[in-house]
Amino acid sequence: MLSRKEVEGIKKQYPKGTKIRLCEMEGETTVPPGTKGTVTKVDDIGQIHVKWENGSSLAINTEVDDFYIVTPQEELSEKKEREFLQKINQLMRRVNFTLLNTSCNGKGTIYAAEKLLAMHQAFEEVYGKGYVDESYGMVLMPAVVRGRKSGIHALALVSLDLESSGEHWGTTFFTPKGPWTQGDDKLTEEQKGIINECYIPYDYWYTPLVERDHHVNFNSMPESVVKIRRLVEEHLASQQAQEMEGPKQI
Repeated sequence: MLSRKEVEGIKKQYPKGTKIRLCEMEGETTVPPGTKGTVTKVDDIGQIHVKWENGSSLAINTEVDDFYIVTPQEELSEKKEREFLQKINQLMRRVNFTLLNTSCNGKGTIYAAEKLLAMHQAFEEVYGKGYVDESYGMVLMPAVVRGRKSGIHALALVSLDLESSGEHWGTTFFTPKGPWTQGDDKLTEEQKGIINECYIPYDYWYTPLVERDHHVNFNSMPESVVKIRRLVEEHLASQQAQEMEGPKQI
C-alpha cells in the first residue's frame, strides 16, 4: 500500500488532463496496450482514474500497471500522421489498383509515377518541404518497394523511426487488391501468402528527405525504381532550384 507521501507525489505527477498511454494493465484486457487516455483524477489510495479513448474508465494501479505520459511532441506527431493518412485515404479512393500494379511493373510507369508524386506532395503539405524533423519520431513515408525474390514493384507507405536514423518498422503495400499492411491481424491467410510471395523480403526507397539514414542506399536504385520515382525527383530538383534562385525581384 502506498504511503500518503507517495500518493501526493502521484497526484502532482499526474494532474487532471494529463495524457497517458497504456503499455500493459495487469489482469485486464478491456484496455488494449497502446490505448491513450486522459487522467480525470488520482484518488486517495493512489489509483489514477482515466478516460480511455476506447470508452473505458478503468483506473490504473501505479504499483503493477505499465504506462507513460504522452508528450506534446508525441501528440503533434500523431496529429501529423492522422492528417497525412487522411490525405492518403482521399487519394486512394481515386486509384485504380490494378492499373497501378501494371504501371509499377511495366514499361508505362507514368500512372505509378503520378500517384507517387501525389503521395509525396500530400506528405509535404503536412510535414513541410525539405528534411523531415527527426523529433517527429515514427513517421509514415511514401515509397517504392521491390520484392527481392520476385522483382515485383509496388507503391507503399513505410514506417520509419527518425530518432533511430530511419530504422524501418513496417510497410503498407498498395497491391492490385488495395492497401495491405504487413503484420495486420485482419489479413486473410491468402493475403498473407500473397504478400510473402510477392514482396517479402523487399527493398524500399522512400521519397521524403531524411538525414543520417544508413539503412537505404539511394545511389544504387534499380532503373525500374528510378523510372517510378522520376516525377518526385523532378519535383524535388525544381524546389531546390527555386530555393537557390531566391525570391524574385519585382
